[in-house]
Amino acid sequence: MSYVVGLGELMLRLSSLSNERLLQTSMLNATFGGVEANVCVSVARFGGNARYVTAFPDNAISRKAEELLLGQKVDTSCIVWKGKRIGVYFLDMGYDHRQSSVIYDRENSAISQISYNDFDWDRIFDDAEYFHVTGITPGISNSAMELTLYAVKEAKKRNVKVSCDINYRKKLWKYGKNIWDVMPEIVKYTDILFANEYDVVKILGISSDLDVDSEINDDDYTDLMLRAIKEYDLSMVITTKRKVLSSSHNIFSSKCISNGKLYKSKTYDINNIVDRVGSGDAFVGGILGGFYIFDDIQDILNFATAASCIKHTIYGDWNLVTKEEVINLMKSSGSADVSR
Repeated sequence: MSYVVGLGELMLRLSSLSNERLLQTSMLNATFGGVEANVCVSVARFGGNARYVTAFPDNAISRKAEELLLGQKVDTSCIVWKGKRIGVYFLDMGYDHRQSSVIYDRENSAISQISYNDFDWDRIFDDAEYFHVTGITPGISNSAMELTLYAVKEAKKRNVKVSCDINYRKKLWKYGKNIWDVMPEIVKYTDILFANEYDVVKILGISSDLDVDSEINDDDYTDLMLRAIKEYDLSMVITTKRKVLSSSHNIFSSKCISNGKLYKSKTYDINNIVDRVGSGDAFVGGILGGFYIFDDIQDILNFATAASCIKHTIYGDWNLVTKEEVINLMKSSGSADVSR
């Protein structure tokens, strides 16, 4: 019984509804979200075993968050109950040509002040096969950065495969370090990397004359990612590709380089988006969960892309979808007829 383990910060999410602006509405909707927790929820919903690791203050809000994680069959036994507050983020939901915007209120949160010595790493990695981290946690504080780096080293000592999503958030990294100072060291311990061409050039330091702020062709993409794989001794690099026509209309697909080969997913035209937040995590959860469903990389990539596509239609951070629903979309021609 192997586990996917995620380490990060789960936050209280407060957002507007019905296309209202955040400060226009008289009522905010309260849910919970955080990239690594979002991934764990997806894995668990797809039938895998997921364990989420974080630090929570022992109060009613955190206990509700744990209750909801348990309701999604995520193992919470390694959560450390310490600290004074849970992080909060406010989401001003976008619509049509109005962008979504996030305001963080996570300074001095429990995970930002915790030490790696507070965790039982033998228990965390018991029966673990994959360990997922992101560039968000080390962007919170210096101690959270040290925690992330220590954790990936502990995972590798135990032959646990490390999955890392670069996930650059420019509103973080306020404690004196930049993401390009930190992530290359973390990626040294990574097996499966979620990163686009901008990430590998600007953050991981892979030299290139390509304009990574623009679309690049498949040959250039493959060459660049193969060099990243060689430089960091990775098993694969995976990325989503998104053309944003508006906040409500995206064209979405994905790519993967594995065993020297380029894989490309089906492309989805996603119109009338309900909530884009968490869709990237739904994709990562689809990849890690897909490892337990399929043997073929192409099938895994298509499954993850279909899972992310459906997430765009679901409010909240978590992809509340079943494995069967994802497979139905993955195998369909795109029809959304009624299932009877």
